[in-house]
Amino acid sequence: MKRVVTAAILAASVGLSACVPLMVVGGVAVGAWIGSDPRPTVSIKNDTKLGADIDAKIRDEWRDQVHISVNTFNGQVLLTGEVPSADIKAKAEQIARSFSETKRVHNDLFIGPLSTTTERLNDTQLTTRVKSVLLASGGDPAAVHLQVITDRSVVYLLGMSSPALADKAANIAASVSGVARVVKLVQPVQALPQ
Repeated sequence: MKRVVTAAILAASVGLSACVPLMVVGGVAVGAWIGSDPRPTVSIKNDTKLGADIDAKIRDEWRDQVHISVNTFNGQVLLTGEVPSADIKAKAEQIARSFSETKRVHNDLFIGPLSTTTERLNDTQLTTRVKSVLLASGGDPAAVHLQVITDRSVVYLLGMSSPALADKAANIAASVSGVARVVKLVQPVQALPQ
């Protein structure tokens, strides 16, 4: 039975991108969350709107000149991808900061050529592999609330967890072949709502 559940988790997560929420429902993984999302519904809605608004403003500004991914959690904004200049990198951060809902911006944009489809597919596969290893490592899924995002082989852990579990997740993610680096953007909490 355990093999069937593990196979179902792997099969369900193979084609999923890093921007879809992941929850474990009946033993099958769906999306990019590890564990569950502990935020109140209104916070999830606000973060989703904030990310969409920032993304729309960036797209209006530069269209196909940039590849920028916007991820949000509790008002934290993570910018990843590629831009052609330091000026555009700074302007993208300025756009993210221009929204009153933004509490903090992590600008990890790379200045250089846009990534290829193959590189982006590799990032998607790395996200899937990291999620699979984290899920297979066991533990209490109710205690881990992390979104896994991969860009340029760098894995970002965004969400909330106890410091010990966040460290464990980062170490596990770093052990996955192909991961260049792990960045923890995890809000520390000692006790999470059940």
